[in-house]
Amino acid sequence: MQSIHFIGIGGTAMAGAAFLARERGLVVRGSDQNLYPPTVDELRAGKIPFTEGYAAENLAYQPDLVVLGNAISRGNPELEEALDRRLRILSLPEFIAEYVIGSRPSYVIAGTHGKTTTTALIAHVLRHNGIDAGFMVGGVAENFERSATIGSDAFVIEGDEYDTSIFDPRSKFLLYRPTHVIINNIEFDHADIFADLAAVEATFARLVKIIPRNGLLVTNADNPSCMKLAAQAKTRVVTFGEGSSADLRLTGVSHGDKTEIRFLNRGHELTLSSPLRGKHNALNTLAAYALLEHRELLQDGWQRGLDTFQGVKRRLQVRLENTAVTVLEDFAHHPTAIRANLETLRELYPGRRLVVLIEPRSNTMVRNFFQQKLVEALATADVVFSDAIYRAEKYAEAERLDLNRLKADLEAKNKEVWLLPAQDRAVFVTEKLRPKDLVCFMTNGSFSGLIGEVVAALSRH
Repeated sequence: MQSIHFIGIGGTAMAGAAFLARERGLVVRGSDQNLYPPTVDELRAGKIPFTEGYAAENLAYQPDLVVLGNAISRGNPELEEALDRRLRILSLPEFIAEYVIGSRPSYVIAGTHGKTTTTALIAHVLRHNGIDAGFMVGGVAENFERSATIGSDAFVIEGDEYDTSIFDPRSKFLLYRPTHVIINNIEFDHADIFADLAAVEATFARLVKIIPRNGLLVTNADNPSCMKLAAQAKTRVVTFGEGSSADLRLTGVSHGDKTEIRFLNRGHELTLSSPLRGKHNALNTLAAYALLEHRELLQDGWQRGLDTFQGVKRRLQVRLENTAVTVLEDFAHHPTAIRANLETLRELYPGRRLVVLIEPRSNTMVRNFFQQKLVEALATADVVFSDAIYRAEKYAEAERLDLNRLKADLEAKNKEVWLLPAQDRAVFVTEKLRPKDLVCFMTNGSFSGLIGEVVAALSRH
């Protein structure tokens, strides 16, 4: 039986791929460092063996194949050992293409924002309607026991534009053999590998070029970059958005116990009820609807799928709610996503003081490129806490986000702003909260345990 070792198994996608490898009958092991929930919990629950910490000895069992996470670089002892031993090494996308997707239809969900939720929604709607779709979601979807399964029908996968591995600068989504593609939106992101928006557009243009003629491109009619690339497509194009030119046009969003989504599908009025909150999620739902039209799902089948969809962890996930306070956790780390989600919270919790805590961590957010846009996004809140810049020493001071300036600019807009201290952070936060506050942590990392500490402190009080 073939054995496979995942270097960097704690990444969400890598953990999902480990489960897929086991479904294929491979013997699976892996390693990582600084693992944190929810991925580490998923690995343990699924009994995937892994070692915490990298060491050459972890490859002593001479695996048949090594899968390399894209966060792994030269100098990693396991990568160096694999190279010295001349072991076969594949990137994660290469493994998925070869061992999982093969020649079956590949539904690739791409774009700067909304990929994880849209991927999970499509996979759930298909499977809830009796279609054995495989999937790999870049997060922990509440409807599924794990973030990936092989399935026998089409494969639904979150298509990231980030680079493939230390050896391969191509965007991951280029290797997923796409037949049906969603590009939800295109904005500048991943400043560590893309110089500007034009460079981001260039990699999405390559994605559009490899969609077959009998495939499908679903894209955002309100996004100029999306429409520029759609004009180059050699496949059928379906658009969604709020503008009058969209094939699926969002005409209204109403929040109650559930969200009512009203839209026109090529002039026909339709309504869906969704547990997902916010206009951005209504647009994600329309994109998913457009992609699956060729599956000819009945309207009530779509509604049943939405009724039972439980969302994705860390997407406006309620961590604590009592008579004194509500605490949520969210993955947003780009100004556009931060603003959209804060605006959604304003709609859902009118009249509450909105407190947001950010962890400048992603390679884009820690740079000053988005300095002013971040001010504008955070101005939606009443109170802002910012953690220190994660691994600030990696970035030159001239290009680094200026937290003191961020604080001053927000205070000029009459916002209360606090920079978190290095010690006793949970006490620092809780002492400044008021009864009925709505508190939202926004980070693509772990906030070094602060979220759990604050939730525990507020639970006691």
